[in-house]
Amino acid sequence: MTELNLSSPECRGVLLVDDEFEVLAVLEALLDDDWDVHTAQSGRAALEILSSDVPIQLVITDQRMPEMTGVELLQSLADSHPDLYRMVLTAYSDVDPIVAAINQGKVDQFILKPWDPVRLRALVAEGLAVCERRSAMRAVVGELTHRFQAKHAELSSLKGAAELEKADAWLRALSGLGADALGALQPMLTNVQMAFPDDPAIREATRRVRGLAEDIRRLDAAERSEDRQEVAPRKLVSDAVRVLMDDELGQDNAVHVDIEPGIESLHIHPEPARQALLNLLRNATRASPASSPVTVRLRAESTTLILEVSDNGTGMSADQMQQAANPFYSGFEPAGNGLGLTLVRLVAELHGGRLALMANDPEGLIAQLWLPGGVA
Repeated sequence: MTELNLSSPECRGVLLVDDEFEVLAVLEALLDDDWDVHTAQSGRAALEILSSDVPIQLVITDQRMPEMTGVELLQSLADSHPDLYRMVLTAYSDVDPIVAAINQGKVDQFILKPWDPVRLRALVAEGLAVCERRSAMRAVVGELTHRFQAKHAELSSLKGAAELEKADAWLRALSGLGADALGALQPMLTNVQMAFPDDPAIREATRRVRGLAEDIRRLDAAERSEDRQEVAPRKLVSDAVRVLMDDELGQDNAVHVDIEPGIESLHIHPEPARQALLNLLRNATRASPASSPVTVRLRAESTTLILEVSDNGTGMSADQMQQAANPFYSGFEPAGNGLGLTLVRLVAELHGGRLALMANDPEGLIAQLWLPGGVA
């Protein structure tokens, strides 16, 4: 939070819901010395308070109430107030429906009657701490997503060779400085997904930040690559296909492999080349119908290796081909991080080669990675 210049959230608002005034009075007296306590004598009254400007981060409700039970109230709040910590007071005979609600993620904690005052206070403190962590994680992901979108807009506005050189310089600096910082966020992103399993906005934000971190790590690895090594051509392809099959967003497209006879060994930077091939395969499968195969070809012109991935998917316009390898450009909907073909181009440059894109008549795209000296 400090590194991102974000203020730490503070959660103090507690809403007590019970149809018995005496119970509310006892609970309020137990908690109001340390927290901002509000009360409601029905589920309907509780919803009115929560729809107002009153800051509430934790709700304690009795289960047995007329018109609306405690579980019904908390279930109705799960989508509209995802950061709210939800607790229910219940007798032993009501445990089954509450356990079911807990398993569905609608209730965070239940407390059996009669409650222990010390234990209840401890649970409230713990619940408010969870609220603060949830708010902090949401703020971090939101800020990172905002910064990513700002850089995306900044780089997308750059025109001409001089500006693209500036974009490349920024991207290379980011790969050296940002990989470790974004990599350290992986445990937090995992916690975010666990805390908000049904929140599509959070799911998309964490996916984008995690994808950005992984793309930057690959760019960083390409920049730091060591000397070329001898690699079997089939191993290069099989390693990339194996990762493709494990991708969360991957499809079940068949991958056809065609290695020109006589290519027995490759002389390449193996990890960057594998990542480049993987990115080409990802783009090809994402652009293709699920039943359409993708083809990988390895051929040689003298000692230059031509690594080619072709598909029969949506293809690209001439203008899209011109922009495709620019940093943060994405022609997909929803957009990706826009670094896939940028990495492929950098890998080509690492080998002294180039990236070529062309139409695959009658439809689809051919992407070629030319690697001089790539054939041993």
